[in-house]
Amino acid sequence: LDMKLFNKFSGQHEDFVHDVEYDFYGKRLATCSSDHKIKIWSGGPSGGWQCEAELEGHKGAVWKLAWAHPEYGQVLASCSFDQQVCVWEEQDAPLIVGEQNKSHRNINKNEEVSRKSKNQGRWHQVANLKDGRESVTDVKFAPRHQGLRLATCSTDGYVRIFTAEDIMNLEHWTMSEKFKAGKGKNEVTCISWNPSRFDPPMLVVGGPEPTVKVWIRSDQERRWKQYTELSRHNGAVNDVSWAPNLGRSYHLIATASSDTKIKVWKLTKEDSGSESGIKVVCEAELLQETEVWRCEWNVTGTVLATSGDDGTVRLWRKNFQNQWICVSDISGQVNE
Repeated sequence: LDMKLFNKFSGQHEDFVHDVEYDFYGKRLATCSSDHKIKIWSGGPSGGWQCEAELEGHKGAVWKLAWAHPEYGQVLASCSFDQQVCVWEEQDAPLIVGEQNKSHRNINKNEEVSRKSKNQGRWHQVANLKDGRESVTDVKFAPRHQGLRLATCSTDGYVRIFTAEDIMNLEHWTMSEKFKAGKGKNEVTCISWNPSRFDPPMLVVGGPEPTVKVWIRSDQERRWKQYTELSRHNGAVNDVSWAPNLGRSYHLIATASSDTKIKVWKLTKEDSGSESGIKVVCEAELLQETEVWRCEWNVTGTVLATSGDDGTVRLWRKNFQNQWICVSDISGQVNE
């Protein structure tokens, strides 16, 4: 594998960019920032990126973004320091200025609404989900076979799962489940779904604690319960990622930590032994020189991408000797 810079463009944000997310087909990008804004980018035939919409709905820094599967339309979720999760949908009709714009009582307000309408194009904020009183730190749509569901985690230590009541009308969501994933006052900062359709709903959850926990939805008990633990890092866990499982008899989970390490965990079901019926092995411990902030698998779950404070993106893959090695890297500090 060889990574090369093929395009560079200005993010046009007014503050730090916290997340960049491709859609399912890789033809669109969504970015979010501390400037409270979300931008939607579309890729051109020449490889360039054009900002097609600027979404304003949050009142605080926007931390993470998530695209829904395209069978539910062009749907985007965002979470923020303002304790809210916003659901955005691209619709056929452009955003229509509300009835308040027909009033002349507040010209400045009307001008603001008109400006937002123009900038947002066909994107509508269709839902605003809020339950806790703390910052929402991560948001992830469930795998498509589970329906249109959304998992969020917050600094209050809770994981909340919202379900769309009608996939044809995304204005109505129900908080179907909620469980405490962090001990005591410990917060939760990152989550990832098990993408396999052959398992019950499962989530891996990380936070300031050095231990990562895997949770499973028990149909018998009708609640989420802790399945197993992945121990352990020597610092806060900044990101977790559950690998797609294509034909493997086991699962792989990657965790990125402030201790400058990325760990790859192998989870194998077994008939006896551990209480949970699963064997957990740390298959690899990958070292970087600086704190690691993000990790993400490719669509086949065979290549792991990581990034950290050194501004470098690295690709890791297992070789024929079953050793995980860095096969490519590229620095974000590109000379003009």
